[in-house]
Amino acid sequence: MAYSTGMLRHRVTIRNKVVATQFGETTGYQDAGTVWAAVDFQRGMKRLAEGALDGTDYVVIRMRWNSIVKRDSQLMSDGVTYQITEFHSDKYDNIIQIKAQEIVK
Repeated sequence: MAYSTGMLRHRVTIRNKVVATQFGETTGYQDAGTVWAAVDFQRGMKRLAEGALDGTDYVVIRMRWNSIVKRDSQLMSDGVTYQITEFHSDKYDNIIQIKAQEIVK
């Protein structure tokens, strides 16, 4: 799906894991870049209507393809940090589509 410039109207910061121990443990996340993206809030209503008891809130984030974001990245938009739960990347179609949940601190 092609995206017009008007659809990508949110600034999203991509944060990648920092591995700094000899055992490969994650010590935190570091900003890797900021991109324009479409952020659509989903309220879980479809899952609740289908009888699911765990209809949680999540966001769908769509952006142009890039090599910065990874499956284990975190995303920040409007001061809220999200953890990726589903990741679809298609370089041929120039798209990345992500389903993510807010990280509650």
